[in-house]
Amino acid sequence: MSFLYLLLIVLGITSVAYLAKLSAKGGVSSFDLTFVMFAAASVLGYFFAIFNHVATASYTVELCSISAMAGIGGGLAVFVFNKSVRIGHFGYSNAIYRSSFLIPVIFSVAFFGAILNFVTVAGILCILTSIVLVSWSNEAFAADRKSGNLLWFFMIIGAFGLSGLPRIGQLLISHQNLNSFAYLFMSYAVGFILLLLLFLIRRKRVKARALLYGILAAFASYVGVYCTLEALKLMPAAVVFPVTLSAPIMLGMFISFMYREKIRLVGWIGVVVGIGGITMLSLQTYAK
Repeated sequence: MSFLYLLLIVLGITSVAYLAKLSAKGGVSSFDLTFVMFAAASVLGYFFAIFNHVATASYTVELCSISAMAGIGGGLAVFVFNKSVRIGHFGYSNAIYRSSFLIPVIFSVAFFGAILNFVTVAGILCILTSIVLVSWSNEAFAADRKSGNLLWFFMIIGAFGLSGLPRIGQLLISHQNLNSFAYLFMSYAVGFILLLLLFLIRRKRVKARALLYGILAAFASYVGVYCTLEALKLMPAAVVFPVTLSAPIMLGMFISFMYREKIRLVGWIGVVVGIGGITMLSLQTYAK
C-alpha cells in the first residue's frame, strides 16, 4: 500500500504539471485553467470534508488563517507557474517550481528551531545552485537574451516563492495537529475566491475547453495531496518527500525531451544538483 501511495503522489503531481503543458497547446489560458482547477478542487475538498465528518469546530481561527495564507499563495503560484510553462521551458519550469520545498525548511529553521547544520546548509546551497544552473541553461542571463527568457525567469521565481506558502501551511497544520481535511477544503476554497474576484475584474468568459483540463488537474492535485497525507502515516517523511519531489522533476524533464525542448548539459547538472539538495534537506529535516 505504501508503494501505491507513492506512485499516486508522483502521478498526481506530474499530471498537474503536464496538464498545464497540454492545455497550453490546446489554447487554454493560464487563468482559465487555474480558475477551473481551484473551483473543482474546492468542490472535491468540500465533499471529502463531509465524507470524513469534519466538524464545524475544526474550522478554528488558526486553521482558517493558515488556510487563507496557503490558498492565496497556492492560487497565485499555480497561475504564475501555468503562465511560465506557456512562455518558457517546461522541464526547467517544473524543476524550479518543485524546489520550493526549500522554503518551509528555512521557515522551520527560523521559527521552529530546526537545526541549521552543514547538511542543511549544503542542501539549501544545492537548490539555489540548481536554480541558477537551470536558468542559465535556459539563457535567462545571456547578454543577448531574448526578452521572453528573462520574463520566464522572473515568473518562475515568483511561482517558486509563492508555492512556498502552501508548503508552510502544510507544515503549520502538521505542527499544530489541526484537521487536514478542513485545511484542504479551506485552502482550495480561499484560492478559488481570490481567482473569482480576479475573474469578475477580468470580465472574460472562461473557455469551455478549460473545463476538461481544469477538472482533471483538480482531481490530480487533490489525489496527490491526499495520498501524501496517507503516505506520511505509513512511512517516514524522509522517504516520502525525496521520492515524491524528485521523481516528478525527472518525469518533467522526460516530458520536455518528448516535446524536443532543448536541454543542455548544464541544465541536466542543475536538475541533478537540485534533486540532491532536496534529498539532503528531506533526510536532515525529517529523519527520525
